[in-house]
Amino acid sequence: MSLDSIMMNEEKKEVIFLLGATGGIGKLLAEELKKNGYIVVGNGRKENVLIDMKNEGKIDDYVVGDLTKDEDRRKIVEKIKEYVNKGYKVTIFYNIGILYEYRGDISKYSIEEIRKAWETNVESIMATDIELLNNNLILDTIYMGSISAYYVGSWDSIYQITKAALDRYVAALKYNDEVNNRKRRLIILSPDTIKTGEEGMGSKLKEYPKIPGEIFVKKVVEIINGKYSEYSGFIFEISEYKGIMAKLVNNRYTSKILKLFGIDTRPPIKLYGMNPSKDRNTFDYHEKKRLERLGKAVY
Repeated sequence: MSLDSIMMNEEKKEVIFLLGATGGIGKLLAEELKKNGYIVVGNGRKENVLIDMKNEGKIDDYVVGDLTKDEDRRKIVEKIKEYVNKGYKVTIFYNIGILYEYRGDISKYSIEEIRKAWETNVESIMATDIELLNNNLILDTIYMGSISAYYVGSWDSIYQITKAALDRYVAALKYNDEVNNRKRRLIILSPDTIKTGEEGMGSKLKEYPKIPGEIFVKKVVEIINGKYSEYSGFIFEISEYKGIMAKLVNNRYTSKILKLFGIDTRPPIKLYGMNPSKDRNTFDYHEKKRLERLGKAVY
């Protein structure tokens, strides 16, 4: 379907360019955004998946391409310009990233793997943002970060490093916007592991509790719609039990007794809002405010 055809069949709505639409989270996001009245332009490297999503009504339009490739990136930016020039309000949503299996030590990664993760998780996003700015496209933008930017643990070390770099990049970009008087909204989402029902990054952490994908995408769309607009960053955290409750839950005998009494021992999911502090302190994001409890984690 051409852009003119979309305009004929749709009232003038907001458009979201979902860069990374073909994975489990991407598909769930696309569906939820469509339900909420957005025109969704999907992106990914697999044209057959994008065609299927369009035929199934999960996206309205698509552009095939890999953000790490200069030619593809220019093609994606041109597609964005088409929609902007037609008068649509366009938002960019970066939903891309590489997660490797945990190796136990940073020396177990090859330099090629490190470069690929940096290129995908950070450099390609920065390059796209720069190209958009050089085309005078000042657009609201959402970045898929990760809670692993703030906590070190037994999962992919390179993912932790690159997501921390992405977090700092978004904070710096927000500061640049303030200095240069660019009026737009930048959001970074930092979720814990998400369960989508498909093989993906979350499936590499099989024993780890996960946020149900449906809960995550519903809350993300609420945030895009303006809920908690006073914040630019959001942590979706699976909170571990502490103290006596932790001992009860982690003991196989007492945990069985709790379940017999109908007590749900799955860890809760909490949403926190964050903003960069004015002095750009590296630890500013740890000063978070709890906004709401979203439900229980699953395995």
